[in-house]
Amino acid sequence: MVSLEEKIINVVKNVRNSIVGIVVEKVYLDSMFFEPIPTKGFGTGFVIDNNGHIVTASHVVKDVESISIISPEGDVVDAYILGIDFEVDIAILKTKPLPEFKPIKLGDSDKLNIGQIVLAIGYPLGLLDQPTVTMGVISAIGRTIRTPIGILEGLIQTDAAINPGNSGGPLLNLDGEVIGINTAIVAGAQGIGFAIPINLAKISIEEIIKRGRIEKPKIGIYGTDISKIIAKTYNLPVSKGVLVIHVVPNSPADIIGIKPKDIITHIDDIEIQSITQLKSYMFKKYLEGKRQFTITLIRGKTRYKLRIEV
Repeated sequence: MVSLEEKIINVVKNVRNSIVGIVVEKVYLDSMFFEPIPTKGFGTGFVIDNNGHIVTASHVVKDVESISIISPEGDVVDAYILGIDFEVDIAILKTKPLPEFKPIKLGDSDKLNIGQIVLAIGYPLGLLDQPTVTMGVISAIGRTIRTPIGILEGLIQTDAAINPGNSGGPLLNLDGEVIGINTAIVAGAQGIGFAIPINLAKISIEEIIKRGRIEKPKIGIYGTDISKIIAKTYNLPVSKGVLVIHVVPNSPADIIGIKPKDIITHIDDIEIQSITQLKSYMFKKYLEGKRQFTITLIRGKTRYKLRIEV
């Protein structure tokens, strides 16, 4: 029987050539002398195919002058942004394929369990000589947080150490599959990091590679997943669904009357258990040409069915 230690060692060996360091250069204007000052930033990415496509976090490469990829063997190649989806904080980079690049396998974030062991691998603090590995567990699922780049929904929360420079790197299960993209740490928090569920990113990745851009349906809400504990704490009438936190003014949701504290339970008669499931369903159907959806929600003790056009 393979021990936990052996499993972790094998995962690290298998994915080592899939993880790359990212060095970016930004130019700031000195406020006193109005001189341009170049500065370097660092992040992590992972290789997803043999064609030089690399996934990272959008905030790693936002508004940069240049991007360089550092391979595990120390090779340096230039890269450019193929496409960005700021809503889920991911970017696809394109670079020259290198022989040592090894595509990593994408997993299924809908099958995650709280307490599951995960690994974060990346290049924190600009340490580019070799990838840094940290281990932890999934401590929560479906988190919604406000970050400097905006509100991020459906996040995986983990206690695996995630430091500056880890952003854009993979969160892995013990099969070596990417189940999340490391994106955020909370200032002042102890041992709390967040990752974008890979299922929320997959469609964006496919569309950017296929079309070079991303076009997504937006209904204009921010929400959080309902659990049994949240339902009991806030005396909610259901123990699963999406609790609406904020409605964007003049959005489709605002126009049809969706309000904060509403609970979305179904879309097109399909039961919804998470914000990730809601967004993934709408995205897939939107790409198939669908523009109108039926949303079932609960407000107080009343159930409503609303027709929304995105």
